[in-house]
Amino acid sequence: MRVRGGKKIWLVALMVFVAVFLFTFLTAKFKNNIDVEAANLANFDPGYIISDYQMGNYNSMSEAEIWNFLKQKGNCNDTRIWQTGNNLGYLSESAPYSWHVSDGHYVCLADENFSGESAARIIWQAAQDYRINPQVLIVLLQKEQGLITDSFPNSVQYRSATGYGCPDTAACSSRYYGFKNQVRNSAALFRTVLDGGWTNYPLGNNYIQYNPNSGCGGSWVNIRSLATSALYRYTPYQPNASALAAGYGAGDSCGAYGNRNFYSYFEDWFGGITQTTKWIRMDQPRYMTANKNTNFFSLSTSNYSDINLLNGKINYYVAKTYISNGKMCLRTIDGERVNGDRCVLYEDLNETDWRFSKMETSRYLMSTESSKIIDVNTLTEKGNPKKYEFYDEKVFLPNGDMCLRIKNVSNNDCVLYSTLKEAEFEELNMEEPRYFVGKNNNISIMDPIKDQVVGFLDARDRVYFKTKIITPNGRICLLTQDLSEKYSCVYFDDLSEIWLEMEKPRIMKMIKNSYKINAVTLKNDYGLLLPLGMERKFVMKRYLKNGEWCLQTEYDYERNLDNCILFSTLGEK
Repeated sequence: MRVRGGKKIWLVALMVFVAVFLFTFLTAKFKNNIDVEAANLANFDPGYIISDYQMGNYNSMSEAEIWNFLKQKGNCNDTRIWQTGNNLGYLSESAPYSWHVSDGHYVCLADENFSGESAARIIWQAAQDYRINPQVLIVLLQKEQGLITDSFPNSVQYRSATGYGCPDTAACSSRYYGFKNQVRNSAALFRTVLDGGWTNYPLGNNYIQYNPNSGCGGSWVNIRSLATSALYRYTPYQPNASALAAGYGAGDSCGAYGNRNFYSYFEDWFGGITQTTKWIRMDQPRYMTANKNTNFFSLSTSNYSDINLLNGKINYYVAKTYISNGKMCLRTIDGERVNGDRCVLYEDLNETDWRFSKMETSRYLMSTESSKIIDVNTLTEKGNPKKYEFYDEKVFLPNGDMCLRIKNVSNNDCVLYSTLKEAEFEELNMEEPRYFVGKNNNISIMDPIKDQVVGFLDARDRVYFKTKIITPNGRICLLTQDLSEKYSCVYFDDLSEIWLEMEKPRIMKMIKNSYKINAVTLKNDYGLLLPLGMERKFVMKRYLKNGEWCLQTEYDYERNLDNCILFSTLGEK
């Protein structure tokens, strides 16, 4: 959009009424009805020209209030009309300019008709549709074309009313001609930036020139509101020292006046509120619970909203402000999204007491790439869960999402259920599939997903195992097709090997001093030394859990003992 401070109109009366308009950013005077005393530009901050709240306060004026304001500012009683006919309709004096005359007077903005709609209606509707303060649009119309105070506006001013589609180095695009088209496109641009859309001057430090002429220089500006960013996307220059010192007038040849005049008109017409930091980001945005019989407080009316609108409801609060009595009032995230003016008094809020409840079926679940441990109070991420975690409690967030808490965790950290999936274990083939029995009676058969007992195994049950899994708690669990559940298994350290008959019973001798050990405990329960060279007949064998084979003598087998001698200590006779 072209950089403008306003318009300069030179009247030359020869035989006809000729108007010449200079659309440049160097001008700042209007014919009549202007405020000659500018706002205190010593307070102008190029990084914070207007707050996000103020630009988005779309309910600041009703349609009737907009019309009254336009009527008050646009005193359209100029009777200096050349008599060229009946003085009705549009008076063309110097193409492409034309003026609307009725009853011997120029028709100004408040009373103009645009395809059946008034200017007030168009401004108000755009404000509502794009959630932009109508005061912002009014000031834009003034600083771009002087339409608010002009007592005889012309057709060119209307067709490019807000300067939308008017670059600094080219003519205005006819695509955006028309008063309504101009107002709505400008409102849409502002809303795009307020909603976080593209801007060439984002929040933070930006180098902003003083003038389209790069030789005029510029400075680094810390832009601290999206609304200010939107103004720079619209008019990408800041006023230099001479422009600030000139009030509404012109400074030196490097001056630019669009954003200066926006600030000045807004301050003069609508009070010193453009730079009010109405909302302050909370140090720790978080969920809070409203007390019973609590309702919203409206900053614009200084009154409470609907009775008992909250009444114990949980909301996520992100910003705060202080009302006239000094009390702190907090705004919800939904209120921030629409730039609403409602908040809840801090004294009516409590820290949320998250009530976790037991899951119907506690179980291991598997994390995905999107799984994060979050603090339910602040929604901040606190790292990644392990691949497998056992979840046993749940809580429902205000948006309805279910969040699961890891077993044995007592804080308010949880993982969104929607980011988890049922655990899947890799089934591994055993090095040597074989029979096992329980070490004792009533050995638990486990469902590792639910970490629940689904059956029992005892020393009399001879079960063949050929595959295994590593459970989330790190234990080896042996699976068998004899068990009905997919992942039903028995922990390896709860099982005992079954003695296997040797393929060829034979006499073997000790190749070093040895001891008999208990095949279950792997301990020397007897203390009896078997000296080097001693011979014994071996008939049974057993694979120990430490990975070694152990051979049993015919004597111990006949007496049903669990004794054996490590194969590594034996040699052939």
